[in-house]
Parts: sequence; C-alpha cells; structure tokens
Amino acid sequence: MKFGALFFLSLLLATNTQAASTVLLDSPVRVTAETLAGAKANTTKLELTVQHGASEFTLSVLQRGDTVEALTAQKSTSGWKDGYLFIRDDCLVDDPALAAWRCVVDHVFTLVEDAKNKPAARLIYVGDVFAGEECIEAARFGCALYKGTFTDIYDRLENNALAPRAESPALLLEMTVDGGIFQVDLEETWKANQERFLAGARCLNAKPEMQSVRCIDGITPHRAYIFNTALATYTRQAEHLARTRAFARAALCERLGDAECSEVLRASALLLASVKPGEKARGRGNVLSSPARNVNAKH
Repeated sequence: MKFGALFFLSLLLATNTQAASTVLLDSPVRVTAETLAGAKANTTKLELTVQHGASEFTLSVLQRGDTVEALTAQKSTSGWKDGYLFIRDDCLVDDPALAAWRCVVDHVFTLVEDAKNKPAARLIYVGDVFAGEECIEAARFGCALYKGTFTDIYDRLENNALAPRAESPALLLEMTVDGGIFQVDLEETWKANQERFLAGARCLNAKPEMQSVRCIDGITPHRAYIFNTALATYTRQAEHLARTRAFARAALCERLGDAECSEVLRASALLLASVKPGEKARGRGNVLSSPARNVNAKH
C-alpha cells in the first residue's frame, strides 16, 4: 500500500508539472501554446508552436497574468489579416519611458506555394514588425499592415551619443514582402516621414526670433537636424541632405565653443555614417524552425 501510494503521488506530481498544450488557432495554420512560469512576477511564459504540414516554427513569448489570462491575451493578439498570420511578442516593460521603441512586435508568417509540391502551401516566417500603437492599446493585431504595406520603426539610432533616446530619430519604414521577406521601399519611406521632415525644415529655416512659432510639437533645431539628415541619408535624398547639413553649426553648436562644436559635428558625421539605406529594424531573433524540418526561419 505504501509503495502504491508513493507511486501514485509521483505520477500525479509529474502530470501536474508537465506543461499543458492549448490550441490558440487551428486553421489554416495550427498555433499551440505550452504555459510555464514567467521570469517576472505576475507573468506567464508561453512556448508557442506554429505548424502547417511539414513546416514548423517555435518561439517563446511572455504575457501578463496567470495561465488563463496569458492564454486569453495571446489568443486575442494572434490571428490572420490579408493573408498574413500575426503573433504578438511583448517585452513587458512596466515603465514606458524605459521600453524599447519596438518593445511590442508582431511576428509575421504567411503561406506560399510549395515549388516541390505545388498543390500544397508552405508556411514561412517573414519577420517581425512593430505592432503599432492602436493594436497595443486595444489588444488587436495587424495594425502594421495596410493595403499590402507594412509600417515599422528604424531602431538603428535609438541609442546614440548625439541625443537622448526620447529625442532620437525614429524613422518610419514602409515595407512590402518580396520573396518571402520584408523589403524596405525607400520612396514610400520618404513619403511616410514627410510631415515630420517638413516640420523640421520649417524649424531649421526659422530665424531665431521666429523659432518659438516655427519650432512646434517638441521640435527643436537640434532634433530637426538629426531627424532630417537621418531620413535623407536613409532614403538617399542627396539634395535634401545637402540642404539640411548647411544648418549643422546653427542647429548643433548653439552656445558651444569651437572645440566642443567640432566634437559634436564629428559625432553627427559618425551618426549619419551608421545609417544604412534600406536596412530593416533589428529582429527579435526568437523564432526558430524545427531542426528536423528543412524550413528557413531567419531573414
């Protein structure tokens, strides 16, 4: 009796500690979640599996709350829009001021024709994209996608020596999917940032006595110069870049001595040298393909 009771207890403990699998989506792609204790208080870690035919991907995400709350939140922020599957991944930083620009992303998957088996479709991982403020506030998905174009944030300049993070240039990127991966459209990216660029240009062109009128919405000559030169560099707008750089000393060196000004101008040149036209934001890097299957997961 004693041995039987111990065996039953051991079996019960093993069963209770084993992660349970929950189906979040079933068709046309199956998405399941196994729940584990999160590293932070009041969080749950979800081990997600995204599977269709012979294609399978895995990723780990965090959600706030207990198991039921976490699964409910994940399900409400995962789904299909215009042929793309969105799966939420939140870095769960409590203080918005400390959160990375792309703290909340959607992992994007889609089905493509399988060249080896044309009647069948193959699941591929396209990449991750900033989820969008509307989808973060309302627990939705797919806000980054509009009429075949995805909007993301260029985070190369998020941390730099020239400006605090809150004043650094967060360029909007306009991307389409080509060959199963995100490709930045430089022309559309230029257009998407025009409102901010033109506001910065008005500020830079304003005489000192007019800056209080022309430099609005938190834009200063310093911020305008960094944003506009970064955008013109990224989108290869050489003429606009040359015009903006003419304001370098006025925008960056106010109240600075010659030596300090030279150092700031050098830092500005280094900042622009780091901008790579067409470069995408840094991927979250936590989506893996099943090692047993021949599927590409990294782009």
